[in-house]
Amino acid sequence: MACQLKTMKDTMFNSVTDAIKTIAGLKETLESNEGYSDAEVFSIIETMQQLLAIMVTVNKQDQVLTPDEITDIGAQGILLIDNLVYKLIIQELELHKQDVEQVALVIATWVIKHKGELVNIQSVVDGLAFMANEVEDKVSLLQLSTFMSQVAHACGSVIQHDLDNTDPSRPWRTFNMNRGIVATRTHDLDVMRAVFADVIKAIPMDAPMFFKEGMSEMVRLNYPQPVCDLMKEYYDKTQLPAVH
Repeated sequence: MACQLKTMKDTMFNSVTDAIKTIAGLKETLESNEGYSDAEVFSIIETMQQLLAIMVTVNKQDQVLTPDEITDIGAQGILLIDNLVYKLIIQELELHKQDVEQVALVIATWVIKHKGELVNIQSVVDGLAFMANEVEDKVSLLQLSTFMSQVAHACGSVIQHDLDNTDPSRPWRTFNMNRGIVATRTHDLDVMRAVFADVIKAIPMDAPMFFKEGMSEMVRLNYPQPVCDLMKEYYDKTQLPAVH
């Protein structure tokens, strides 16, 4: 299936209409495979199409929903994406995984636009990680950093409280570590300061490791001196004093 949603090199985040095209394209591709007959996957896709249609209606202001209702629709949509991605992985159809995860970003954008909360961010985090690996130019990195900040502020309290902070693979940790990396890659000191402060607040137990690894990257990738100096400032802030 050809990717319907472009990376940020071409455009920031595409519309719900483009997400509908992506899901429809996946359905068409699977239906054209004579050996493929997973009814559960087709059921997920059908439900996803219905939910995206509701989102289009809301965008046209034909239907007014409360923030709680927006949150619920977003949660349902991202859960469907999670389940669909899982099925694609176990069926060795990972070729389609990245396209589907980009739909999660469209859903997140929609939730943020309509003042809802994000209560499930696994596929959003994975989609953002893919985009972070795709973009290199400073304008795109700044756009991505801005969107990641919006995602962070839209996350529900359960996610932000980070109660299961012993799991290094939890989405909230991965998201904040990646957010810090993207901010660093912008070389924008104001962006870095704002994001670094958020990282310390969001994942205080993991922040020291982030800045320690960041210092190593400064040398390896030959970052500009002002960027190195700012990373060193936050490294010094977060490292525990040595015990003698």
